[in-house]
Amino acid sequence: MSVETAAVQGDGAEISQALDRLAAGCRILEMEGHASRILGHASLRDPLGRGLWLKRWGISFGETMGAADFVLVDFDGNQLAGDGKSPSEWPIHAGVLKARADVVAVVHSHPFYGRVFSAVTDPLLPVSNTGNWFPAPPPRFEMTSELIRTIGQGDALSRALVDNMGVFLRNHGVVFCGGSIEQAILMGVQLEEACREHLLIASTSLNWDAPGDEERARKYKGAGSPKSLKASFDFFVRELARRDGGGRG
Repeated sequence: MSVETAAVQGDGAEISQALDRLAAGCRILEMEGHASRILGHASLRDPLGRGLWLKRWGISFGETMGAADFVLVDFDGNQLAGDGKSPSEWPIHAGVLKARADVVAVVHSHPFYGRVFSAVTDPLLPVSNTGNWFPAPPPRFEMTSELIRTIGQGDALSRALVDNMGVFLRNHGVVFCGGSIEQAILMGVQLEEACREHLLIASTSLNWDAPGDEERARKYKGAGSPKSLKASFDFFVRELARRDGGGRG
């Protein structure tokens, strides 16, 4: 079954439009440091409860151009629609989406600073406001540094995430999510910036500190309103157009 047929059987143009927006989000992530050849994937909860739409295997974030680059899989990994095949780490997305009714989109990637920080056992601290996009320092999934390919591992990852919007996969990479496509993508952008800032300042001999818990809580509460998330996402879409026209190359 094609993506278009599945969408017609579902919510029609709205699903296709959402997947087009998630594809733009994938290209934004490529532009903002999440490129790692063809590694990494993004998903969108299917609004009809059939499972999730997942970026197909074999293309990079930067090559993800629209709805046709996603496949529909159920929560057991069975492919229901779309051309190509799903990534082997689909349990990451299924685990988070099953456990978190508030989450619409999930991304797993291997950004340089994020995967370096995934080897760090200390918590990620906010050097600037960038680091306050998370309700607490993102936790670290300790079970394995290998690929997450089983339902049990995906469920364990979701338990490690708890109610945060990001989690480090030990010596591997990062997973981040959001209640909208825009929030998920910007969580990824902010997470990579926060990792870069922390690693940079920690490499110096300077004395430094971070905001306390109460101040951090206030900053997190005030960050990322739907209006500001959309405005920031749309800025990055314009950046894509200015840089390469959003084309596959």
